[in-house]
Amino acid sequence: MSALTVREVDGLAELGLACADEIIRICAARQGQGEVPCIALTGGRAGAAVLSSLGERAAASDVDWARVRFIWGDERWLPAGDAERNDLMADTSLFASATVDPALVHRVASSDAGLSVDEAAAQYAATIAEITHVDVSLCGVGEDGHVASLFPGRDDLLVDAVGTPDAIAVRDSPKPPAERVSLSLPALRRAERVWLLACGAGKAEAIADLRARREPLVPAALVSGRTETVLWADAAALG
Repeated sequence: MSALTVREVDGLAELGLACADEIIRICAARQGQGEVPCIALTGGRAGAAVLSSLGERAAASDVDWARVRFIWGDERWLPAGDAERNDLMADTSLFASATVDPALVHRVASSDAGLSVDEAAAQYAATIAEITHVDVSLCGVGEDGHVASLFPGRDDLLVDAVGTPDAIAVRDSPKPPAERVSLSLPALRRAERVWLLACGAGKAEAIADLRARREPLVPAALVSGRTETVLWADAAALG
């Protein structure tokens, strides 16, 4: 477990640019070592800002995007191509600008794929279990302090033991849609780097709780990277 560090940014656009530049640096370095880097993507405005900036920089970077693995911290249980799915955000930004290998893009099954949400979660858990190294896990922080689709005050947060599935089905989400698939806490914690993303005054209370580690801990306070945990936030979110 790594200690939390804070990197203040001047709003959402700068957050996207700064994170994108760091991801490109990390991916290029890993590929220089002969490795296939892995990035866990997130949804929300902050996740969109990072993907947009990556898309703008992809062609000019030294990264071979066909040798980068992508997974998602969570996904909304919706039909393929639905505008609210997190993977569509990547499709219309980074993946539209860079040539990626579909075999290295690990999506959560869609609600029209013929599986139940439990089956989709089990399938994704099996996929994630085969991935031995995640370089960066992007985690947008919600106004209630949630990350991925792990919301405060829910039993999902109790799924925290050795042997826990790497992905779980989430029902009755306090944010629509009601059904989702999320990485579990142990899976999120396996990343080398966990980056918590927050911009705007609406996040200030959750970020204050996170930094003070007030009990009960918000979900964002329960995740950390093996070697690095960074809160990327603007002045409004930092209060």
